[in-house]
Amino acid sequence: MEERKPFRRKQFLINRAFQIKYTVIIAIIGIIIAVLWGTLFYKASKENSQQMLMLVQMDPNLSSMSDIIKDKLATEDSKIMIYLIAFVIAIFLSLVIWGILITHRIAGPIFIISRYVDSIADGKIPETRPLRKKDELKEFFDKFSRMLDALKERENVDIVAINDTLKTLDNLKEIIPQDKRGEIEREIAELNKIIERKKNFIS
Repeated sequence: MEERKPFRRKQFLINRAFQIKYTVIIAIIGIIIAVLWGTLFYKASKENSQQMLMLVQMDPNLSSMSDIIKDKLATEDSKIMIYLIAFVIAIFLSLVIWGILITHRIAGPIFIISRYVDSIADGKIPETRPLRKKDELKEFFDKFSRMLDALKERENVDIVAINDTLKTLDNLKEIIPQDKRGEIEREIAELNKIIERKKNFIS
C-alpha cells in the first residue's frame, strides 16, 4: 500500500509586516481608483436620470407619469449605487488576496536567503535548495547560490594549501633541533584548528 505523504498547510504570511504593508498599499491604490471610477459612473448615471426626468416633465403626454418615472429612476440609481459598492468591496477583497499571493512569492525567497545569511553568520555554509516554480527573485537567488558555491570552493582551496603547509612543517620539524620544535608544533596546532574550522564551515 502506498504511503501517504503528510499534509502540510501552506503558510501564505511568511513575513507578516512586509506582506501586510504592501498588500494594504496595493489595496488602497485599487480602492481609490475604483471609488473615483464609481463616483464618475454614478454621477453620469444620475445626470442621465435627471435629463430623462426633465424630458418627461416637458412632454404633455408623459407629464402625468412623471412621479412614477421619477420613482423608477430613483430605484435604478439606488441599484447602481449598491452595485458600485459591491464592486468596490469585490475589488478590495480581490486585491488583498492577490497582494498576499504576490508578496508571498517575494517574501518566501527573502525568508530563505535570510536563513542562509544567519547560517553563514553562525559559521556554516548552508546547503541551498531551488526556489519554488512561481517564486520571484530567482535571478538574485541564483547569484546568491553561486556566491555560496564560490565561497565553499575557496575554503576547499584554503584547506588544501594549509594541508600542504602542514606537511612542510612536519618535515621541517624532523630536521630541526629538539629545543626549537615547540614553536613549529604550536604553529601546526593553530593550522589544524583553522582546518577544522573551515571544514565545519563548509560541511
